[in-house]
Amino acid sequence: MTNNAKILIVDDDSLGLRLMKKALDGKVYKIATANNGKTALTKAWANNFDIIILDIKLPDINGFQICEKLKQHPATTNVPVVFLTGLNNHNDVVKGFEVGAVDYISKPFNSDEFNIRIENHLKLRDYSKNLEESSRISDEAKQNINTFISSLAHEFKTPLNSIVGFSEILQSKNISDEDKHTHLKHINNSGQKLLQLLNDLSDFSKLEAGLLDFRMSNVFLNNEIRDIMDNSIDKLYNVHGDKVKLNLDLGNDDPKFTFLTDILRLTQVFNNLIDNAIKYTESGTITIGYQLKSNQRIRFFVKDTGIGISENDIENIFQEYELAHQKMNTTKAGKGIGLAISKKITYLLNGEIGANSAPGKGSEFHFTLPRLKEGSEEVKALSREEELYNWEGKKILIAEDVLVNYLFFVALLKKTNVKLFHAVNGYQVLDILKETEVDLILMDMVMPELDGIATTKEVRKTHLHVPIIAQTSMTDRTDKDEIYKAGCNDIISKPIKPHILLNKIDRFFV
Repeated sequence: MTNNAKILIVDDDSLGLRLMKKALDGKVYKIATANNGKTALTKAWANNFDIIILDIKLPDINGFQICEKLKQHPATTNVPVVFLTGLNNHNDVVKGFEVGAVDYISKPFNSDEFNIRIENHLKLRDYSKNLEESSRISDEAKQNINTFISSLAHEFKTPLNSIVGFSEILQSKNISDEDKHTHLKHINNSGQKLLQLLNDLSDFSKLEAGLLDFRMSNVFLNNEIRDIMDNSIDKLYNVHGDKVKLNLDLGNDDPKFTFLTDILRLTQVFNNLIDNAIKYTESGTITIGYQLKSNQRIRFFVKDTGIGISENDIENIFQEYELAHQKMNTTKAGKGIGLAISKKITYLLNGEIGANSAPGKGSEFHFTLPRLKEGSEEVKALSREEELYNWEGKKILIAEDVLVNYLFFVALLKKTNVKLFHAVNGYQVLDILKETEVDLILMDMVMPELDGIATTKEVRKTHLHVPIIAQTSMTDRTDKDEIYKAGCNDIISKPIKPHILLNKIDRFFV
């Protein structure tokens, strides 16, 4: 926001300083002044200014030298500089831009023009900051994504190997009916595991994108917990037989005790924690239940007598892309996507999640949720309606070679009434544009045959004004500069946040 923007005005003319401050009067700006170059540099480097208005003629250092020093210093390299001068020499204007200025204002200035120019540059400054923030993906996040993909490959291989292996055995001629039944059971179980994994991935992507729905309702809590237990008994027996028992510990004996929650998501969190307990408990017991807390909260838990987790690894157990316990990683399949989902759901339900454990002594996973009231602000926030966009009559060309990514755009934009065109490479983009006038292009930067940058350059030869939003994982400033130089109007970083993309598109359609 331009409100509370910090402005540094550098001019050795006291009357000029007063006139500029008066011109900006009425705006919620924080204005600092300097009447010479040295003071200006000291203040600029010590404060995080949003814009610097700089006179060219100063008593000690001229404005060009000051601007060069500002652009060389990491604290001010991105701060816009507007030159203020009574000179109308074309060479001075050009030199000002060459040393890094974004604009110039001639003396004597018009108050309204001065105001609008400064406000526009402050808006551009805000836009630049927001763009940098939304496109920043750390090296650690990239490594996490690689780990996540590797983990998924392992998760898929285990049930797929079972399905493929037993399917080939079933093709044998000499196989008994009993063996057929057993093998088909293994195939079915593996298929169920694959389906669960796909459901988890779907929910995880929705959580990351902020698209997961919550349906709040009052439920009889004891009945729901018993149903969760009953549905887990067969699963537990199939894995461990009679070696592990499942127990129930309810914190309230009243069968009509109600709790306002999204029962689907509550059950999902419980099932993820129970699945985790089953996976790492070879013998003993697993206990599920809840406790009523004095601060109008309910503490749910899943306790087991399994292998336990070290104190150091407990801190990382709910990380999105890995399950931190080394023994778990080496002896069992699974990297904790269920725990990551549980953490996100619990957080969105205004709760907390955690674990207590020690190696060889079992674990207790617990999550605490507030006892919400119908009609409360918290419930309204969970059930809030998304902002609606109506782009009927508009056409968007989506250049995306990965089908699942394109389907994401289709799902996201379905309610906007926009018409979509799909290209899987740059040449298809150019072919579509020969036949159709589109209102916006979502351009993937990494495509086969002709990549996004090369395609954008070609598009700009014939379509100068169609907005192009680049979708990319690039974070290096050089990469972004190359994207803008190619002709893109904006950048959306992957993983794409729906509300950010919708807002970017809407700005071009207004």
